[in-house]
Amino acid sequence: MKKICIAIDTSPSAEKVAKLGYEYAQALNAEVVLLHVIYDVEMYQYDYDPIMGYEGFFIQQDIKLVDNLKAETEIFLKATAEYLGNPSIETKVLEGINADSEILDFVNTWGADLLVIGTHSHSFMENVLMGNIATKIVRHSKTPLLVVPIKQD
Repeated sequence: MKKICIAIDTSPSAEKVAKLGYEYAQALNAEVVLLHVIYDVEMYQYDYDPIMGYEGFFIQQDIKLVDNLKAETEIFLKATAEYLGNPSIETKVLEGINADSEILDFVNTWGADLLVIGTHSHSFMENVLMGNIATKIVRHSKTPLLVVPIKQD
């Protein structure tokens, strides 16, 4: 294995996923990329003002919101790389409608040998109603996976 992609969100559980993924990368002497996908940003760009009497600030600042979100996410990934003890780890911030598709497309294009993801262990009903990025990735990935279970108390 020469290339490992570690896909993380910005929750506290990302630490466990990043650390374990990076331990595998070190053990295998593999190239690493830390990946995060910003998704569902589009809903802030529609001009639906007002909704139920609410006149939001997102409509006027939608471009700045997306730019700021990307910038902050890049800072988060760089901080994660430093935390892992290797500030030169490659980082990548993507934007899309479906995080699972964006992750799988990136992994295929980049030529990853292993994809590391976390799962928040949502209930069956939550998965049915909201979907689950990890479940979709497991179903559709052609790349070997390391799925890190994250038990939320």
